[in-house]
Amino acid sequence: MRYIDFRGEIISKLSLGTVQFGLDYGIANIEGKLNQDEVNEIIKFVLDNDINCFDTAKTYGDSEKVLGNSFKLLKANPYIVSKLKSDVFNKFLEDSIKDSLRNLQTKSLWGLLLHDGELLDSWNNSFSRRINSLKDEKKIKYFGVSIYTTQEFNLAVENSDIDIIQIPFNIFDQRAIIENWFTKAKEKDKLLFIRSVYLQGLLLMDIDKVPYILEEAKPYLYKAEQLAKEFNIEKNEFMLSFVNSLAKDSIVLFGCDNINQAKENIEIFNNLKSIETKTVIDAFKDIDERIYNPVKWGK
Repeated sequence: MRYIDFRGEIISKLSLGTVQFGLDYGIANIEGKLNQDEVNEIIKFVLDNDINCFDTAKTYGDSEKVLGNSFKLLKANPYIVSKLKSDVFNKFLEDSIKDSLRNLQTKSLWGLLLHDGELLDSWNNSFSRRINSLKDEKKIKYFGVSIYTTQEFNLAVENSDIDIIQIPFNIFDQRAIIENWFTKAKEKDKLLFIRSVYLQGLLLMDIDKVPYILEEAKPYLYKAEQLAKEFNIEKNEFMLSFVNSLAKDSIVLFGCDNINQAKENIEIFNNLKSIETKTVIDAFKDIDERIYNPVKWGK
């Protein structure tokens, strides 16, 4: 496993995203929500393979509670990042934190993120005081936000209260490259978490199984398949290698629907081959947002 040094702490380059532990999630997910025993098996395997960071959220069903049960059973104390919506932050921040800590069976969150950027353009001193109070009380260590737009990223990277920014990045969604997000974050000492490496599973789907609402994606998916063949690697390795090659100082989130996917993803990551990223960038740099942004799917 590779690691990132962030302010003196050593965090695994791979972080396990846990939305599937609390919800039926992903356009390609056919197995549904995992049960507690399945989660325990996955968490044990992930920990045994030196992954020490986990990403969850209040909106992921009972993911926090399921995770907390696993960590207690396995006597694990990893880096935990959770997220909450801006409206919850505004009205129920302290109660929400208490609830998350209770569910996760821990005394402190390593990271607390806003699940959206709605408050960024109205950020004020009262918000800062509340965040600093949580840090002083050691209920959280770092604070951040999960962004969706360029405007949100620019506001987040200039916000001194924000330590972590979670961004979407994959072969279709190249805003992080085009708009220089990696360099800007490093200059401001912000840690980036990369989500949507497989775009909710779309990038790994068989083309004939892609739903009608994403018909426009099919030519690009075919092109991705052809490039993976040219590089002589599987599609999932192709997607992960592209992201890893360009997001060198960032944490990469991955999810799994079952233990076999977890094993496959970790094995692939530990044996990644380099690819010619410029070829990939040129092939997909002009994709319409309706394809790479799940919020726009079907609209």
